[in-house]
Amino acid sequence: MNAKVLVVDDESTTRRLVSYALQTIHVEVVGAEDGTQALEIAQEEGHNWGMALLDINLPDMDGFQVLAHFKAMPQMQEVPIIIFTARNHPGDENAALEAGAAGFLYKPFSTQELRALVTRHLGRE
Repeated sequence: MNAKVLVVDDESTTRRLVSYALQTIHVEVVGAEDGTQALEIAQEEGHNWGMALLDINLPDMDGFQVLAHFKAMPQMQEVPIIIFTARNHPGDENAALEAGAAGFLYKPFSTQELRALVTRHLGRE
């Protein structure tokens, strides 16, 4: 059975790259282009999320706000959420971990690094 990963990033190129990189480890990627869409998708019935990758810089709300909403949803509370970002703000990583993120990843990242992170958080090591 394929694991499902929710990828929240306003750049379609990033969503496609993640989807392509995770195909080889049998992970189904569902993409969202902003926080509102991500919250709607997360609430849909029938999704059993293995994990989520969440960008900080989104057009409608920041990733920290989305993370807080996810953590308030019963179906998302136990889902590992990785924050990923291209911005280099001191304190982002600590803020993400304190808010309940399971990990942090800086862009650009290698496909090997991404696959290793996802594999670890899906418990497939």
